[in-house]
Amino acid sequence: MQPIYASIGALIIDDIIYQDGTEVTDILGGGGVFAIYGMRVWLEKTQAKDIGYIIHTGFDYPTEIDNKIKQLNISLTEFHHTDKHTTRGLNTFGADDHRDFEYKHPIIRTTTNDFSDDWIQSIKVLHLISSPERATEIIDEWKEREKLLNSKEKTQFLWEPLPWACLPEFSTKLKVQALLTEIITPNHEEVAEMLNIDFKKLLSENKNDFKQAVEYCGNKLLDGLSVSTLVVRASKYGSMVLLKSREVHWIPAYWSWWDSKDQAHVIDVTGAGNAFCGGFAYGWIKTQGDAVESSYYGAVSASYTVEQMGVPLFTNGCWNDGPQPMERLERLKNKSSAMDAVASDENKALLRLKPSFVVTGTTVVACMHVIYFIFS
Repeated sequence: MQPIYASIGALIIDDIIYQDGTEVTDILGGGGVFAIYGMRVWLEKTQAKDIGYIIHTGFDYPTEIDNKIKQLNISLTEFHHTDKHTTRGLNTFGADDHRDFEYKHPIIRTTTNDFSDDWIQSIKVLHLISSPERATEIIDEWKEREKLLNSKEKTQFLWEPLPWACLPEFSTKLKVQALLTEIITPNHEEVAEMLNIDFKKLLSENKNDFKQAVEYCGNKLLDGLSVSTLVVRASKYGSMVLLKSREVHWIPAYWSWWDSKDQAHVIDVTGAGNAFCGGFAYGWIKTQGDAVESSYYGAVSASYTVEQMGVPLFTNGCWNDGPQPMERLERLKNKSSAMDAVASDENKALLRLKPSFVVTGTTVVACMHVIYFIFS
């Protein structure tokens, strides 16, 4: 069986420093790994080979990490380098889940040449986490190989830009990359940085209306891009899907930020955005390209990732002791529908009072307690 879903992101051993100074080491991580887990939570063991992943390991590759990867039972190709360290990174967290990252041991990059001809032809969606320049190089090489192999079905690409590449000076390369990609998914800070916008200042100017500020940045970014789907990952607020038609959809995070019981489940947000991308990629194929529905799958995948340090755990037939992904998906959609209904009722009431004023977004802070009671 050849894989359908894949990521070209690297396996990285993470060391983490939290805002309170707590340090942990030797955690399985890397954008590609978390994306793979985001895909894997949706598949039964018999379907696990539908996921393809390539890892590059060094002479110091820990056995316990190797065991975790192999327990996934996915389609796996390993390149072992006896003369190199396994890629290792340092994640340092600050306020509002802001994360800084640096390599402690250099990255061993996966390239298009690492993929077999069979994989090039079978993979339907590929997750990339890279700079615009490298993403363009990967996709160009991939499409060239598809052409040489006379591939019947073309791979679609979900691009997650690296934070350091989200700067105004990369705008030209970003526009080139957008022409090659079906989905671009930066986070809200990265969208603002691409536009040379101070997000905190913008937030203040919008009376701390987070969603309004994100929507402004998203629309501004799409003004200069030719991409069908922009998905902005927005931390505890969930994600915003902005279609080429400028239709906006907000998908809430599975664990609600205003609910203390929900927040007790949020232990570590490292990799949550990558897992979202993996879940989105799975949903993208399952729903035949429905970005809104795919974002629900992404949110559920992220919900498992934040519940512990490192990757989700599969024990006794379920992920993180449950609930199962489909149960979480149903609960999330119910929550989202209730939030939309509350926002709609608020808009109607305000329109009667003051026709020129409309509440934006799908979450009304004043109504959070109402929503909480619905789901408690």
